[in-house]
Amino acid sequence: MVHRKPPKLFFAGTDTDVGKTYVASLAARVMLACGIKLGVYKPVASGCHTEQGQLIAGDAVSLWKAAGKPLSLEQVCPQRFKAPLAPPEAAALEKKQVDVGKLTDGIKVWEQNSELVIVEGAGGLFSPLADRTLNIDLAQQLNASVIVVAANRLGAIHQTLATCEGAAKRGVQPVGIILCDPSGSADKSVNSNSQQIAKYCSVPILGSIPFNGTVKEAEFLKSLPDTIEK
Repeated sequence: MVHRKPPKLFFAGTDTDVGKTYVASLAARVMLACGIKLGVYKPVASGCHTEQGQLIAGDAVSLWKAAGKPLSLEQVCPQRFKAPLAPPEAAALEKKQVDVGKLTDGIKVWEQNSELVIVEGAGGLFSPLADRTLNIDLAQQLNASVIVVAANRLGAIHQTLATCEGAAKRGVQPVGIILCDPSGSADKSVNSNSQQIAKYCSVPILGSIPFNGTVKEAEFLKSLPDTIEK
């Protein structure tokens, strides 16, 4: 009997610090509450901290807890580096390299134990994960559906349109956009970014998450599995 690989949702930012981990973790909590057997995967992380002699990726911890702590934290994020730089640069400071093969191999255990896998990239969609490998490259290699997360602040229109257009030119059509307010600033553009983006972009805006948004405010995330092409 051939095991069918579960669908994958790849959460990619328009930039760093846009609320990507927060959104992906909320999505995991919503999916878990729906009874979905969930996998979570952070292929590589930098900017990690040390606890009891072990490098810990905060993003991976957030995803793991939100998904109900499936399998192990090590399997959520198998490659971790300390410096707060792009992963290949952070690895180089430790006289190491990001293992390109492990980026794809690391998800196999989740494919065997999950009905849906949430994958969180590192940085923006066109940020490097390893030498000659960008987030968008990995999303394609994993055959994952891309969700674009943008910070709902001044500049979101350009960042979102540029990310979606760049993705399309690489043969990737994101299945949706989620706006997130990561700072709670009194930015007046929060009220109009969604409408402006929709005027110029064919990728649907799935919803917006306010600062410190709750699961209740993120119930629209229940529809995420429906966005995946069968």
